[in-house]
Amino acid sequence: MKKHTTKLTSISIERSGLPSDYKKVIAEYIWNGFDAKASVIKINYDSNEIGYISNFQIIDNGTGIKFDDLEETFGNFNVSKKMNSFSNTSFVKGKKGKGRFSFTSFCNKAVWKTIYESSENKFLSYKLEINREDSQNFSTDENIISKIKETGTILTLSDFYSLTSDMLDDSSFENYLANEFGWFLYLNREQNYKIIINGNELNYNNIIIDNEDDTITIGDYKFKTSYIQWKEKIGDKYYYYFLNNEKKESARKHTSFNNKAIDF
Repeated sequence: MKKHTTKLTSISIERSGLPSDYKKVIAEYIWNGFDAKASVIKINYDSNEIGYISNFQIIDNGTGIKFDDLEETFGNFNVSKKMNSFSNTSFVKGKKGKGRFSFTSFCNKAVWKTIYESSENKFLSYKLEINREDSQNFSTDENIISKIKETGTILTLSDFYSLTSDMLDDSSFENYLANEFGWFLYLNREQNYKIIINGNELNYNNIIIDNEDDTITIGDYKFKTSYIQWKEKIGDKYYYYFLNNEKKESARKHTSFNNKAIDF
């Protein structure tokens, strides 16, 4: 495998303010998948009788990680290519350029296996690996033509030292993901956006107190509206979202409810 080096050390990475809460770490990797235009994120894990996690994968059907972009993505730290990307939407979340190292808070190894479509319309695949003890370096194998003709990325985490399966099985983990992603999944529900954990689709309906659908007519135009009252603080500010005919976000505007009062 070819080794690439970032301009920092493994110690400086761990002292850079990476999230230590496993829920936030996993959420960052899920956002990376949605940033890559994925519509379905799957989290699969296995464990033994004492809770040791033997297999953990986050799988997305996004556009993959282009090999030619590695020096701008994995080769930089605290600087992300997404920072300068133009987006009319609120969907691009991973702009800090360090979330890929977050696994070091609970395991020792991360391997990305990705398939992307090249400018010549070929589906190419390769693997990328980072180890906690040498996290300033990342290794890649050869870029090859993929037998699978669909883009996507599989992130495999291994050698866990502080995360156990009972933490993932706990209801607080699913509740955190529901609060973090529920608004986003609801906004994109007609495009079948999903998070699936060990075969079960994430249910965010329990964090909705009330919702109401209506149709408003203005002149010759009809607008479908949905109003939602959330039970808890969600993973985004409170906005009015405007979707076009393709059900994609075209604009957003702050509501008047971005205060910290109880039951506002």
